Amino acid sequence: STINSSSEENTITENTINTSSETPLTEDEKINIKYCQEKTCKFLFPYIHLEQETRANIHTRLYTQLARSLNRTLVISNVGNSRVGACKLYSFDFYYDLKAFQKDYPDIRFITQDKFLEWIKERKIKPIAQHSQMIQDDFNKSFKSPKKMTIGVNESTKLGNKKRKKFCLNLFNLNITNYKQFHTGIGEFYREAMLKLVTNTLKVSPITEEYEEYEVIMILNTSPAEIFPRITKVIPYSSYIIKESKKILKKLEPYIAVHWRMERGQPELMPECAKKLVKRLKDIQKQYGIKNVYLATDFPLNGGNPQSQTFHNISNFHKEAIEILGLNGSFANSSDHIKVNTWISMDVFSQIRDDPKYEKEFNGAGILGILDKLVCVNAKYFLKGPKGCARISSTFTKVVFTERQKLKDKYNFTNIVSSW
Repeated sequence: STINSSSEENTITENTINTSSETPLTEDEKINIKYCQEKTCKFLFPYIHLEQETRANIHTRLYTQLARSLNRTLVISNVGNSRVGACKLYSFDFYYDLKAFQKDYPDIRFITQDKFLEWIKERKIKPIAQHSQMIQDDFNKSFKSPKKMTIGVNESTKLGNKKRKKFCLNLFNLNITNYKQFHTGIGEFYREAMLKLVTNTLKVSPITEEYEEYEVIMILNTSPAEIFPRITKVIPYSSYIIKESKKILKKLEPYIAVHWRMERGQPELMPECAKKLVKRLKDIQKQYGIKNVYLATDFPLNGGNPQSQTFHNISNFHKEAIEILGLNGSFANSSDHIKVNTWISMDVFSQIRDDPKYEKEFNGAGILGILDKLVCVNAKYFLKGPKGCARISSTFTKVVFTERQKLKDKYNFTNIVSSW
């Protein structure tokens, strides 16, 4: 059932409908009442986002606006490997505090992907669905469009079996009867206008031009940028992740946190960047008396996959930089010795890390990135990579910056963010 509903409420609702209606309830209406507390269910199902966790967090909360304007229950997709989407292995609460999310949006109804799937499986007749794709026109280089294009909507073709399997739609036995594409246009985004366009379009039937009650409206979001009005408050993370971050804080405070996203830095500069980082860390330690250092990086510290799924080319230059920092167990130059802590040295998530169920999660991007973010937010001093050494346009860093601004006075941070 949807969150915040109870079996008692369901029983009352069902009895009321049975006693007040002359027509007996159909089997599917009874199933709908069980999951939606109404004879007809209306779901909004954003089943995939292109972006990694920090931006997926943004996109997920933006859909509350569309759920509200369409008066639909928002399906909360699964998570894993730094993504939010139907294909992922873990329930939403593996990353996020679902109760806190619900509390932030008390007027929105939520249902988890597992419960949504149960509803579909119990249904005697396939639920009717509409499929919508969100396209950022000036991002997809292969999309052939005029030099100037305003926001708009057009009919789309059906998804073939290959794409359906890729997006895991084969898991959901839905009868998709209509396909649409929504375009952001080229240039400046008009988010209020996009929300209004999508809302009005999805409320109206393309055939009768009257309000249409598709049971499920599906959203495939291929726009990296947020297309609806921004919501700055992040979805809170699960309590066990916060607990792990506090363990690190307790052991290291006060500490310097470094976020080094090597992706898009110039590979040949990596060794020199590492040397400059060591020097800067020593200067900060001397000036402010902050001894401990924590490094958050997209480099695969445990030999698995990088913490960024778009970081593909790891060179010997990157490995040499890690050697200079002593993260491979040795130091290129003993005079550069400075102890750098990471999630590995801090032995985080020891209770679940060796569980085969979570093997992929700890060998790549995902939960470790969330942990790093929380540790960076609470650091006494925060450093990010400079131009040439790192990817400087990072949503991760922006979120850390925003949160540190809020907490600076409360925790007496030495800085908000600096480059080395």
